[in-house]
Amino acid sequence: MYGLVLEGGGAKGAYHIGAYKALLEEGIQIDGVSGTSVGALNGAMIVQGDFEKAYEIWNDMSYSRVISSSNEQILKLRKQGKLDREEVMILAGKLRGVFSDKGLDITPLKNLIMELVDEEKIRNSGKDFGMVTVSLTDMKPLEIYIEDIPMGMLGEYLMASAYLPIFRREKIDGKSYIDGGIYNNLPANLLKNKGYKDLVLVRTHAPGIIRKVDLDGLNTIIISPREELGGTLDFDRDSARYNLKLGYFDGLKALRGLKGYNYYIEFSKDESYFMDYLLNLDECTISKLGQILKVEGVPNRRMLFEMIIPKLSTILQIEKEGDYADVFYILLEKLAQLYNIERFNIYTYDELLDLVIEKLKLEASEEEKEVGVIDKIIEKVDLLYLFGKEDIIREVGNTLFFKNIKKS
Repeated sequence: MYGLVLEGGGAKGAYHIGAYKALLEEGIQIDGVSGTSVGALNGAMIVQGDFEKAYEIWNDMSYSRVISSSNEQILKLRKQGKLDREEVMILAGKLRGVFSDKGLDITPLKNLIMELVDEEKIRNSGKDFGMVTVSLTDMKPLEIYIEDIPMGMLGEYLMASAYLPIFRREKIDGKSYIDGGIYNNLPANLLKNKGYKDLVLVRTHAPGIIRKVDLDGLNTIIISPREELGGTLDFDRDSARYNLKLGYFDGLKALRGLKGYNYYIEFSKDESYFMDYLLNLDECTISKLGQILKVEGVPNRRMLFEMIIPKLSTILQIEKEGDYADVFYILLEKLAQLYNIERFNIYTYDELLDLVIEKLKLEASEEEKEVGVIDKIIEKVDLLYLFGKEDIIREVGNTLFFKNIKKS
């Protein structure tokens, strides 16, 4: 049985729901969920079987669904550093009722939770559900399961888990609570303690404390963004929609073992394929690569493997444990980025290569006009100084992928 752990992160929570969409499509059944803050809120929707509703909420997210203020006022406030003093003062007056010593008024969020969360469904789902909050009154953390929460109080405890320090807090049974992220923002221990051996951890890299959990002996899948998901309070519809998409594709990458950093490429060709490709490069291609990378020597296989590939790996920022497949996949991805090829799609290596080659073909006529000039420059000037990294990557791709294919 699989358990799902959702890291807190406020507005970053759209990423959770995108990742869960990937889990559903891959047929992975989730039997238990633990989460902190927005992770607990999303987890409740998942446990009660309302993924579609959760997706719809994030897809149509707005500030007014969370905070008592108009979208226009909040958007202007976010940009107040660009406003003049008079405009800021006007905004401050308009928002007087929103900011106070007690914090931001999140009545809309509370109403949304009370409307959407079905406590009976969650209790009768047969799934484990746990969350984290911190009692300010008792000065102690609470890592609790659904069975520990008094009947009829689930909505209040979900709010307690999500009380960011700047939110206006309300008491539950006379006690004040604060966001559970200040104690444990990724509560994998709650499911491990329930006996789960298979865990899916969905990260947001939001501010908070991550308590170490010994995951040895567990089957752990981590779905994690390689880029910032925006601000914790960035409840903007476009940002939420982007994070939904990013979470979905990052989820597929983790579950299917796709290659790529920013792209999503099926691992259809292994290191032996690329080793053969390199071994079959002719001296003319090796010589050209050497000129681009300013590597001197006889254009043979020793020069290729001992000097050219290591230098190219450094430019591509490939980690030391990377192999020849990594060189080709990352080079291809860098070229796809340079040519603005659609990122959110799952490609085979050959499909993405064909798209890159088409872009190279479009530039071919201009490059042929300039090739004589470039060759003369190469003889006298270090291209690493003459060209930027993007230019070098273009030239290597042109030589390794396009020109070499034309000759073969």
